[in-house]
Amino acid sequence: MTREGIEGANTERGDPELHHEIGLIFADEGETYEAEKHLLLGQTRRSVQPLAMLHYQWYKEDSPHTAAVYASRSVLGYLVLGNLQAATTAMAIFTSQLFSSNAGIPTQTIESSKSSVRVFPSLPLLNFLSLLLLAIQKADRALFQQLAKHYAAHLKDVDELWNDSLAQIGEIWFGIRIPRQGGNPLFDMMGSMMFGGGQRKPASPAAQAGRSSTPKPAPAQIGGASAASKEKPPVAMDLD
Repeated sequence: MTREGIEGANTERGDPELHHEIGLIFADEGETYEAEKHLLLGQTRRSVQPLAMLHYQWYKEDSPHTAAVYASRSVLGYLVLGNLQAATTAMAIFTSQLFSSNAGIPTQTIESSKSSVRVFPSLPLLNFLSLLLLAIQKADRALFQQLAKHYAAHLKDVDELWNDSLAQIGEIWFGIRIPRQGGNPLFDMMGSMMFGGGQRKPASPAAQAGRSSTPKPAPAQIGGASAASKEKPPVAMDLD
């Protein structure tokens, strides 16, 4: 997506600063869905921090293994809106909070001469989001397809929550076209299950899906992944 295209889309979505302020008001009032919608549409640098923290605080009320579901609400949302920088910042804020609040959580670092990615062996879907951001930064369609194949079993568990957003991301960032059903993709997204609406105290995303939205947790808690639960990055993945 070109810079001009993104800026034009922002104009169509209304005043970013106004969306930001409205989002903060809704957040203070406990209107989670309305808050995240306006903070996403605001797309100002100031909006990313409160949105990511809103999702992290919401995540803390749910099971430890559901981290990716909550992180995705800002990460995938920003990517669908064409804002890679905001998505990357939101992911960094969420994972930083996760790491600092869980001293025992196992992590690994995948490094190359140009890139560094922190992965959580017990949270494969969170790793998928990190590597998805990397694939977009590299404009690497092959890596995106490799990730989809590598994480296919895990992605089935969030199909109802992520499928539409990932299809749009594939088209926006990698040129993988999806069939058009008519209507405005932005408003289709804002009205989808991912964002819900009309609830003051929203149910967890897992409950909205009507089934477990992430793989079942390992026998140990988040800080003690079993050998069976530890995942490895895609084979021959090129970070450069």
